[in-house]
Amino acid sequence: MKWLISVSQGSIHKVTESLEKKGVKVLDVLEMINVIIVEPDNSLVSEIKAIEGVENVEEERNINI
Repeated sequence: MKWLISVSQGSIHKVTESLEKKGVKVLDVLEMINVIIVEPDNSLVSEIKAIEGVENVEEERNINI
């Protein structure tokens, strides 16, 4: 399972640092669209949402066409 974390403009590096300090495995940082992809492990969505700069957290979904 992967989570997509949308962050506010200009806060992507700060949020990435905060996630890593919490032990969250950061898989990718998409600076152009302000999204961080993580493997959440035991972190709770509420803890991640509480990080300053985080706008939204959602589970990555597979889409088949």
